[in-house]
Amino acid sequence: MKKILLIILLTQLTACMSFSDRPFRSARNSIEEQVPNIRLDKEFAISIGNSMLTFLDVVSLNEADISELDHVQVAVYNVESGGQKIDFNEIDFSDTLRSRGKNLHWETIVKVREDGDQVWVLVGMDRSRNSLDAVSVFILENSELVMINVDGDFDHMIEFALKPASDSRRDRDAG
Repeated sequence: MKKILLIILLTQLTACMSFSDRPFRSARNSIEEQVPNIRLDKEFAISIGNSMLTFLDVVSLNEADISELDHVQVAVYNVESGGQKIDFNEIDFSDTLRSRGKNLHWETIVKVREDGDQVWVLVGMDRSRNSLDAVSVFILENSELVMINVDGDFDHMIEFALKPASDSRRDRDAG
């Protein structure tokens, strides 16, 4: 009986994961169009769905409260540039991410440029609901591009993250 339950559990958990870069293909194609003479070849990709995140939340005894997330997707691409210096400075990442949802308005909140490294963090906001629904990160390091997408109820997660600070402040003010 234990073996059957274990097989069912493992089947359900692996059904909530994918090793395809399908969620990133439109972004990858957009980047290749915007930066001529480069090619992005997938090295690794993983997509984790809500069921797996809920399971991880239960296992961690709700310590992280990640069950509010819908998807966490990561892809790593090898950037072939034919020996030319790679500069993604001209890429419109907001336009690149529009394919993820027409209802999301994308804003760059972090942009870092150091020797050999370039990082962009963008947030997707649903203006009609006045909510933060997605975060995307692009990291270009030497000849490797890492793309990370996270979708879910960030409003709830922000409240969860700030609760200890709020409780601490109330205790301090009461004393």
